[in-house]
Amino acid sequence: MLDEIIGYHRWAAEGLLAVMAINLLIPYLLRQNIVRMVFWMRVGYFAFWAFWTMTAFAGLIDWIFTRQALPGRVIVMIVAALILPMMDGYRAIRLKRLWLSGGDGVGFNTAIVGSELALTLGTFLYGFYG
Repeated sequence: MLDEIIGYHRWAAEGLLAVMAINLLIPYLLRQNIVRMVFWMRVGYFAFWAFWTMTAFAGLIDWIFTRQALPGRVIVMIVAALILPMMDGYRAIRLKRLWLSGGDGVGFNTAIVGSELALTLGTFLYGFYG
């Protein structure tokens, strides 16, 4: 049973990585049509939150069922799980301001989502293989 719980947490984390990779590519694929780009970036925003929630919940359940103290890997995952929503919330607010002022925000989006992706990938590799 524990392997299934860890497998679900890993699946959710891989899904989160995939959603972030897609969120990184959307502005470049739809740069010519700002309305479609904004629409699909908002869809990506909600997909990010769905997978972030699944990953955090599965990790919490995993930690509860293993009945362990807080090892370093879990602390790193918790810190990353707290940083990611702050970064994505900042991205959403700043992109809205950029869009309202007439900018496309592609460079800013790439910087934030790239940082999120690097943080998540590093945490994933350390948590599952470290």
